This record gives sequence, structure tokens and C-alpha cells, in this order.
Amino acid sequence: MPLSDILPTVSQLSHQDKLRLIHFLLLAVAKEEGCSLEPVADIKSESALLNQLSSTEAVVWSPQADREAVQALSDILAAAQEANNA
Repeated sequence: MPLSDILPTVSQLSHQDKLRLIHFLLLAVAKEEGCSLEPVADIKSESALLNQLSSTEAVVWSPQADREAVQALSDILAAAQEANNA
């Protein structure tokens, strides 16, 4: 099912159900990445989810920390600028 079919339904969810959905997706992605997060049985309390998240570690890749990526982006921008000036 495409994301565009799901988004209208998601926007109609209550605040609490949106948090439940976020938690479900977080657990699903963590499992796919090989991490094990214990599901919280009762998510009526936002603090339970926040406590669980604060005890986990996330790794986020950024092109700023990768010299090759920085150079590739710089090259792309330079080429685009040359094309606009031509």
C-alpha cells in the first residue's frame, strides 16, 4: 500500500494514537536494523515511551562527517552553478 494512501488516515488519528503509531514504527525499524527494543505494554503514558527511547542509542549518518560525500555534494553544486551560468 502506498504511503499516499495511508497519510490521510494517519492525519485523522488522535494525538495518543499517533504516538502509538510512532512507537510501532520505531519498534519495526529497530527490529529491521537488528536492535531490540522492548515494547511498552501500556502507552497511555507518554513518559514510558520517552524513557524507553532515552535509554536507546541512535546512529544518524550525515554527509558533513564524510569527506567523500562533502566533495560529491560540492561537485554537484559546482556543476549546477556552471550550468546556470552557461
